[in-house]
Amino acid sequence: MERRTVERVVILANTSKKDIRDVCGLFRSFLDGKGIESTVLGLSSSLEDLGIAIPECNLAVSFGGDGTVLTCAELLKGRNVPILAVNMGSFGYIAETSVDELEVVFDEYLGGLTDVYSRMMLDVCVKREGKPVFSSASLNDVTVSAISHARMARLDLYLNGTFGTSLKGDGLIIATPTGSTAYNLAAGGPILDASLDAIIINPICPFTMGVRPLVVNRDCCVMLSLPRQNTELSLTCDGHEVFSVKEGDQITVQQSEDRALFIKNPRRRFIEVLRDKLSWAGGFNA
Repeated sequence: MERRTVERVVILANTSKKDIRDVCGLFRSFLDGKGIESTVLGLSSSLEDLGIAIPECNLAVSFGGDGTVLTCAELLKGRNVPILAVNMGSFGYIAETSVDELEVVFDEYLGGLTDVYSRMMLDVCVKREGKPVFSSASLNDVTVSAISHARMARLDLYLNGTFGTSLKGDGLIIATPTGSTAYNLAAGGPILDASLDAIIINPICPFTMGVRPLVVNRDCCVMLSLPRQNTELSLTCDGHEVFSVKEGDQITVQQSEDRALFIKNPRRRFIEVLRDKLSWAGGFNA
């Protein structure tokens, strides 16, 4: 592989993480030694993060957990900038590189010794009386759910314009393969290899036994029409962006033209991550 050139790095740091200042300072010194400019932007794990303007850069480094990575993916949408996701959280499924491995993986990237892989994202649009009132992007999932679990949400599901079914329950998760191990998994949905391009449609606590999770092709357009409701509904993108939807709204979710780019840590393999992070297949202590 050919060597890569990096002139400017943007560091997106979750300021709530312990020792984040020291870790960012050491990494900036590392970059300075290579003649690479760097800028640090703090993230507060709030909706205000989505308004941060990212300067021009060749590479972004995310310091935090998986939630920090999701925010970075949305901020960099359409920029074609790879993310080196460093885990400073308690789980770290998407953020697969540890602080101790950071400099090694960075050098491997510069030397062309590791790959950049892309992950599918979803675009969501809400129309009210035929006019767009909300749009966003998600790396993990889009969820439509009842605010009060004492009452059921009602959702009419269409796939590529064809009516599928009327759903009653707590709501619906529409997830990417990356998001298959997040809320979708907790709600009984399937695990998909993150390298796949597909869309998971997973009802949350459906009222009928006949409704099961469904995996459709990446080109499928998922549309939800909201009939008369007995409860308030909310739409959530990647768990951090919430919009109130109401009767008559139409919600369209489909594959985004943009993709999230990540620098691969060659020390991590999909099945190993499932085994170590999620205790996949269990074991004597599971």
